[in-house]
Amino acid sequence: MDLRIYPYETIATMNEPEAITIATNATVLTIAGSDPSGGAGMQADLKTFQQMGCYGMSVVTLLTVQNTESVERVELMSVELIQKQFRAAVADIPPRMIKTGALGSEEIIRAVAQLIRDAEIPVVVDPVLVSKHGHRLADDDAMEAYIGELMPLANIFTPNRFEAEAILNRKLDSLQSCADAAAKLQSLGPQVVLLKAGEFDGQHHHMIATGNEQVMGLSLESLQSKDTHGAGCVLSAAIAARLSLTVEDEVTLPLMEEAMRFAATSVHHAIEFAPELGQGIGPVEIRVIRE
Repeated sequence: MDLRIYPYETIATMNEPEAITIATNATVLTIAGSDPSGGAGMQADLKTFQQMGCYGMSVVTLLTVQNTESVERVELMSVELIQKQFRAAVADIPPRMIKTGALGSEEIIRAVAQLIRDAEIPVVVDPVLVSKHGHRLADDDAMEAYIGELMPLANIFTPNRFEAEAILNRKLDSLQSCADAAAKLQSLGPQVVLLKAGEFDGQHHHMIATGNEQVMGLSLESLQSKDTHGAGCVLSAAIAARLSLTVEDEVTLPLMEEAMRFAATSVHHAIEFAPELGQGIGPVEIRVIRE
């Protein structure tokens, strides 16, 4: 479908003879952790928002000491500080969309869920519970809080295969098992689930469950690249940004389906054209993403 976009305002700049266009009402808020290397977390989110022509805001949930090679330290923000950041941002510049990333603890997850519930703003929830390599990033209490508090608020829930396995306590080793898992996750509360199923038979697969007893598959050619740092963050950020650009008052299913397809294709290009930065798992190339 064609996505209807906010009318762009043309503004003249002091230093440029040609005018530029901006979507003044496309505001997006990320609630996420900080990656000082810039490849993931709120830095990747804000870059994605900006690249797509949206005005980005951020609530910092945790600080990390990391680069493309390793994560050395994680420091959680206090719940009070997170709440105050959120309320300050939302009270002054209301976001049209929210996306969540790394939250870090059960207490923070529950607090963020309450903030979103009170604000009544559409949200894309990227769980960040298990890394793309299968490493657990949250304890059982945090997992419970996600399932009970945050998942039911999600307009779109974007787990990877390992996160789906952890939430459902089952192994996903085939396309059919991933499709079944996407449907099961959707039954736990999210309006839509986009399960990043990963690679099967030379193709990279996503499973989209919308609650209509059908699961749509989206497949793209697998890329042999180690530079995938931030891919999940960029995917969920691109979905949120795309939806913030629509003129519709309500986040409808057709709009969400279009935004998910756009984001999946965009991240595929971002991996294909990764700039090969850093000595480890390098960041994807956000600058190739276009609204």
